[in-house]
Amino acid sequence: MALPPDNIIIKRSKVISHTSDFNADDNDMDEFKQKSLHKKTKYKEDILPQLSNRQTQIIGVFLALFSLLILIALLSYTSKDEANADIHLQDIFSIIKGDQDIQAKADTTYNLLGLFGAVLADMLFNKSFGFISIIFPFIGFIWSKELLFNDKVSLQSIRSTSYILLFSLIISAFFGTLSLLVPQIRIEWYGTIGLFQANIYSSLIGKFGSLLLCIVAGFITITLGLNITLHTAISTLSHYISSLFSWLRTFFERTHSQSSSIKEIKNKSISFNDTYQQQEIDNNEEPVQIVKRMSTITQHSDDMQRHMPVIIRGNEFNDSDDPGIILAERPRKNTSNLTFEEALAERSVFKPPVEHKEEKKASDSIQIDFTNEATQPSLVLNIQETVLQSYDLPPKDLHHYRMMIQDEKIKYSPPNLDLLKKQNEHVIKVDDAELKENARLLQEKLLTFKITIQDLTVTPGPVVTQYEFVPAAGIKISQIENLSDDIALALKARGIRIIAPVPGRGTVAIEIPNHKPSLVLFSSIIKSSKFHDSEHRLSLALGKTISGEVYCADLSKMPHLLIAGSTGAGKSVGINTVICSLLYKMHPKDLKFVIIDPKKVEMTYYGFLKNHFLAISPDTDEHIITTPQNAVAVLKSLCVEMMNRYEILAKVGQRNIVDYNQKVKEGKYKDSGTDHSPMPYIVCVIDELADLMLTAGREVEEPIIRLAQLARAVGIHMIVATQRPSVDVITGLIKANFPARISYQVASKIDSRTIIDGGGADQLLGNGDMLFLPGGSPKPIRIQNSFLSTDEVENICMHIGNQQGYSKPYMLPTSIEKTTGGSSLIDDSRDELFEEAAKTIIRHQQGSVSLLQRRLKVGYARAARIMDELEAAGIVGSFDGSKGREVLLNNETDLEALL
Repeated sequence: MALPPDNIIIKRSKVISHTSDFNADDNDMDEFKQKSLHKKTKYKEDILPQLSNRQTQIIGVFLALFSLLILIALLSYTSKDEANADIHLQDIFSIIKGDQDIQAKADTTYNLLGLFGAVLADMLFNKSFGFISIIFPFIGFIWSKELLFNDKVSLQSIRSTSYILLFSLIISAFFGTLSLLVPQIRIEWYGTIGLFQANIYSSLIGKFGSLLLCIVAGFITITLGLNITLHTAISTLSHYISSLFSWLRTFFERTHSQSSSIKEIKNKSISFNDTYQQQEIDNNEEPVQIVKRMSTITQHSDDMQRHMPVIIRGNEFNDSDDPGIILAERPRKNTSNLTFEEALAERSVFKPPVEHKEEKKASDSIQIDFTNEATQPSLVLNIQETVLQSYDLPPKDLHHYRMMIQDEKIKYSPPNLDLLKKQNEHVIKVDDAELKENARLLQEKLLTFKITIQDLTVTPGPVVTQYEFVPAAGIKISQIENLSDDIALALKARGIRIIAPVPGRGTVAIEIPNHKPSLVLFSSIIKSSKFHDSEHRLSLALGKTISGEVYCADLSKMPHLLIAGSTGAGKSVGINTVICSLLYKMHPKDLKFVIIDPKKVEMTYYGFLKNHFLAISPDTDEHIITTPQNAVAVLKSLCVEMMNRYEILAKVGQRNIVDYNQKVKEGKYKDSGTDHSPMPYIVCVIDELADLMLTAGREVEEPIIRLAQLARAVGIHMIVATQRPSVDVITGLIKANFPARISYQVASKIDSRTIIDGGGADQLLGNGDMLFLPGGSPKPIRIQNSFLSTDEVENICMHIGNQQGYSKPYMLPTSIEKTTGGSSLIDDSRDELFEEAAKTIIRHQQGSVSLLQRRLKVGYARAARIMDELEAAGIVGSFDGSKGREVLLNNETDLEALL
């Protein structure tokens, strides 16, 4: 009977033994959980547990270095680098491959870290959070410090970084919303992310609601980031606000007491000595600082190897390593001929973003740099957006109409280089062997006619090469001029041009075409520093000279330009390059165009510029003038505009538009009792004068001559082109008032003499090869016009036209004298077609002059007079811009009752 208890005891012990095993397992499980929790906590506290201490410190050093580079890039940011920074980061490495465009951008970058710093700063400021991004390098410094000294980044640093990023988002959204209310705020304050948030928030809860949301969200973020309660934050904020108001109250009380003391002093009598001393103080003004410009003096050696060809290359072709060729650079003419008074009156012109290409200078050139003591800030175009109001005013109140248009602030982005074709191919260089061979053949051919030459100089260009030499003593110039055909035969050239003598050099030059000419693209001219840095008021990018140099001219100094050339010579392309160079350089508020295109197809793309760059006459119903009648009307409107401007200048005592605009900007006429606004330049472009002279004749010639004689001082300039430069088209009066002329290839020497007063234009090559005769110059300059395709013109016009322009186009004054009222219009003075015209207008319910021209088969002038009679009789309404007049009568019964 003793066995069962033993068995029971044994089983119990087993049970106890199992229980102890379970307790041991629980202890192991708790220890495992604690270790896992410790590992998780350690992982949360250290984001780099898998790295050694040395690796962590290396990462910290690199993080500190990268943060320092970012800080330097942001601190040296300037808006001048925006054009250069408009590339991707991977494009920077194209410099290693020798990309000339990227290299040119790098050479003209102002950022201390070069092109990389400019791209990085532009990305952080303009394309992310704005100026608040300056805090990011300091976050990097904090993280690098913890990695260097603690081998880990603490949870507190991660938490603070998240709050700082959230606060940056809120700040950028705040300034982005504020920019919608104040367009003058630049994009650097909020960046693309801030503008994106502002557009979303303002579309949901409005602009003011978005501002309130940003303020509240920023306040909450600050309290959470500083780990304080809302009560403490509100109490602290209230304390600071009350302190600010107390300081302001004290400041205004002190200012009021000081102003009262000053009034008491002014009421007392002032002695003679006090007055004299006050005058001395008032006259103690800072002297005007004269800006000294950089000038280049080029020295040339006089010891030249005689009777041997010396090749002189331009800048673009100066990369030969042939020891037998002497590389030098011609002395260039200094185009900065502005006087001090003109420099002060120089108006601000808009400069688009371009690429500066650094020019190579010869080893024997000496450069003297006069540094300016007071550097003036460059003009920066702020892209602003504002809601435009619609001003529905009649043209009779033209002055107030223009004042309202001038007061509008438009969002305007200039055309960029991406709209143009880039020169992908390498520039075709003239082979040195070909140059030497041509020089040898030229010497031999001249020797056969007993003409000895000295100091032969060869200057290769993109299309032609100039061979310049000094004739030996006793050689007549006429002997060389008569050998053009013989030299062309010996050199197997298409046509050569002889300049005998070269003005101011005492040499003779022979221009010979290259076997493989290079294409000069418009983009290569626009991105050049010569075009971008030119001080011309109306800069025209004409092309490249025979030495490969960019040539620009100032239309305001010409002051009018006459262009001639046969069909297919490049005349239309030249006109497009002239117009587009002005579009790249000018702002819509400073320039307006009047475009007359009798061909009806050449200038259609410029119609997209209606509310930006076009000036429209109320006497026409076209934006781009295509009919001779409308051409006459718009030219007469320009004459009226010219006289109106002269009257304004006479009232204020100014001689030209430059001085007047400068005084208006300085606010000199605010107290004159009359509203004054800056006058924009007006450029009238006539594509085909021959057709207008054939159809309108004297009616067209008279306003053109009048504008050419008088319009320069008031900023109205003309560009007239024709494909038939005969004396019946380019009359003596027109030619006398157009001193600056361009001639493309023409059919005969007679046409060449008509346009440029000399031969040579008949020997041009076509395809943009032209001779430019500046005003007052004895000999023309040979230039290869840049090529601008139709697609590029369309891209430029669409880029401008798709932007928000002025609410109304720039309106010219009418040239038609209107009657003063209906009572003064009696039946005897009405046109005999008055009643028929009234019925036509009522029948079609369309009050336009062109309708009367078509239906009644009358000219524009008579149809316009009939329309004025209809308005005076109360049949049609007043003029409403390009729209048709409102017809006030519904049917012919009402007309019979009125009559």
